[in-house]
Amino acid sequence: MKRALGLMGLTGLNIIAVFAYQWYVLTTVGPGESTDALFAGMIIPQLILNVVSGSLAFVLVPMLSISEDYTFRQSISNFVSALTLIFGLMLAALLLTATWWVPLTVPGFSSGAKALTIVLARIQLAGMFFTGVGAVMIAGYQARHRFQYPVLTAVIASSLTLVWIVITLPRGGIVAAAWGLAIRPILQFLLQLPIVFPLMRPDWSTPQFKESLTKLRPLIFGTIYYKTDQLVDRLLVSMAPAGVLSLLHLAQQIYSAGYQVVVAALAIPVVPVLAKEAAEGDFVGFRARLLRTLKILSLIGTGTFVILLFPGRYGIDLMFGHGNFSGADIRQLWLIMVALGGFWISGLTGQILSTGFYALGDTSTPTRIGVIGFTIGIGLKISGFYLFGVIGVAIATGIYMTLNSLAMYVYLNRSLSARIGHVAELSFK
Repeated sequence: MKRALGLMGLTGLNIIAVFAYQWYVLTTVGPGESTDALFAGMIIPQLILNVVSGSLAFVLVPMLSISEDYTFRQSISNFVSALTLIFGLMLAALLLTATWWVPLTVPGFSSGAKALTIVLARIQLAGMFFTGVGAVMIAGYQARHRFQYPVLTAVIASSLTLVWIVITLPRGGIVAAAWGLAIRPILQFLLQLPIVFPLMRPDWSTPQFKESLTKLRPLIFGTIYYKTDQLVDRLLVSMAPAGVLSLLHLAQQIYSAGYQVVVAALAIPVVPVLAKEAAEGDFVGFRARLLRTLKILSLIGTGTFVILLFPGRYGIDLMFGHGNFSGADIRQLWLIMVALGGFWISGLTGQILSTGFYALGDTSTPTRIGVIGFTIGIGLKISGFYLFGVIGVAIATGIYMTLNSLAMYVYLNRSLSARIGHVAELSFK
């Protein structure tokens, strides 16, 4: 409990700094074409990070949690070198082709907004490189139960970039805001470097590296598809009036902020323990721990959503009723957040359920569920947008993510029951 509270406190400070950054930009500039361009410029970098870095964390943390010191160091060195090469090539390719792919992601933007999005996207690509390689370092700290340090580095980096934007936004405008979003991951990367040393010579022929690639393959290929969730959102909402994309992004970021606090305190510390229980064949303890965490996350998600329905409207007004944020913008933001209620609750429950699969070494099942669910979700989002605009997109997101969580629960429970029965049978013999 003490560790959980500490993690919640640190994560909360980081969220406040990140949130204050976006609050300052939106209330100073106001939701419109320039802020839409800023947030749209994040789409492809975030997609790549979600696919590669997100998948890597699910595989690396369980593996590193049960590794001896030499194997741990070798694995860290192998993945740092591999990701430096991969993200370096991606960075060069995306910078050179930005004038081609950026307009395709925002078909509803005006020509001027598209040109601005290209500029802002190129700036933010630098942050993608450092966040991608830094994912290995975060996994290393978490595997060694040093959960607080990565969050502390995020707090420091976020606070420094908040100072940056307050100083530079009045003169540099939205371009300065994009530079701030690129600088933050660079600072965090530099602060997390100690876990890499002593750096060993890369050896990509080790059994651990090959096993990790085997587990990563289905996860990456599947997530390339269903992690385009927000890309679909931006494609659709780019055809809405100017400023709506910024409000959707802000609503998702508010939920993501709360998600990071809860997950950092309650879900992430469970991962190494689940991996150890799975390695030891203690599937009874594994299921009990996972279900207990699932219940807590469900209660937190439901409780906070209920609060949003009534007093939350006034809280949003208090936070954003300043500068160039109009009353109509505030009402639209609140409606989007209510419509995203399913996204919030299922995001929390889905995190611990997918973690359960990864701790068991099963990356295929949650990937298949994600692919099928997202395929259904695309149809729901398109229908929702043409019926209800951005609110329809938000509701559709919650529906398909809830279906994903339910499917993962059924399959994970079935898998654990089979494993428990097998262990009991062996013990009886």
